[in-house]
Amino acid sequence: MIYLDNAASTHPKPVEVYRAVLQQLRENGANPGRSGHDLSMQASETVFLARQLMGMLFGASEQNIIFTKNTTEAINLALRGLLKRGDHVLVSDLEHNSVLRPLVSMKSEGIEFDIVKTSAKDKETVEHFIEALRPNTRLILCTHASNVTGQILPIRNIGHICRANNILFGVDGAQTAGIEKYNLSHDPVDFLCVPGHKGLLAPQGTGALILGKQIEMKSLILGGTGTDSLLWSQPLEFPEGYESGTLNTPGIAGLAEGVRFILRYGDTIRAHEKKLRQLFLHKISEVSGFYPIGEGEDFVGTISVVHESDHSETIAQWLNQHGICARGGYHCAALAHKKLGTEDLGALRISFGYRNTEYDVVECVKILNKYQNNRVRS
Repeated sequence: MIYLDNAASTHPKPVEVYRAVLQQLRENGANPGRSGHDLSMQASETVFLARQLMGMLFGASEQNIIFTKNTTEAINLALRGLLKRGDHVLVSDLEHNSVLRPLVSMKSEGIEFDIVKTSAKDKETVEHFIEALRPNTRLILCTHASNVTGQILPIRNIGHICRANNILFGVDGAQTAGIEKYNLSHDPVDFLCVPGHKGLLAPQGTGALILGKQIEMKSLILGGTGTDSLLWSQPLEFPEGYESGTLNTPGIAGLAEGVRFILRYGDTIRAHEKKLRQLFLHKISEVSGFYPIGEGEDFVGTISVVHESDHSETIAQWLNQHGICARGGYHCAALAHKKLGTEDLGALRISFGYRNTEYDVVECVKILNKYQNNRVRS
């Protein structure tokens, strides 16, 4: 199989990630932060090492890194923890349902939100956010890169708007963590929501809410934290007060190795994935019936195409039958597909990873061309 669905989960992972997960499972099944025996202390050291490495990669204090099971949980934690009745939120029209659906559910709790139009030009996007500000705007939350088109939004310029207006700024880094560079000690970003299983090359079931600085917030899940066990109410010390329950220590061990890999090879991976995207664009332009969608000034290694008449899931199944993993449909991104006008047929998403090659691009386009030729003949 040629795997071209890295925007959903990267595959394969570096061998160091597999080894770390297996070693943790085989040699240490203890809970971190729950006991004083040697195995528990070693598990705690594994978790702390992961925090340190994440802090190095994202320019954040390890105390400000709250582990979650994915980006979705991190987003829900931030929204539920920070917003209160009467607050207004701005989001972009490229957001994933992980942002849209929590906000829709919170309307009944007195939270308001507006959707801001993005543009092919970064300057216009920033202007649209400025125009949408209200006196009660508490938060701007937007994706760093669309999971449909790969378009990168000007988050630092948007962040400076927030700083100037005393507004919180959050970034959904699902498509950029491990690919684009961050430094939360300098960037105008209050919190960043990231997955482990995508650009950080870690196992599924890992992620984090990363704070530029500690903000007063409520916890999403209440329960055991390993601290203040006699206290009936939830302790809210960072980060353990926001990580109730047993952590995914094997996954976090793998996350540490994925981050270590990115610290070493991230620049090379970034350039490689963008190069493959450009090659795909060039090759697909020679195939009739398929059209790339999305505009912007910069992109990650993701691109979507639409067919002139056939549903994207039909084409994704054709690719699957010919040994290629890609994703058709709507990519959990109702806003983006509404914006792009692809609500009828969806889009075929091709997303590249560090292990993909130019051969993979050529083979994928060859099979798409075969699909179109068979269709024309029939």
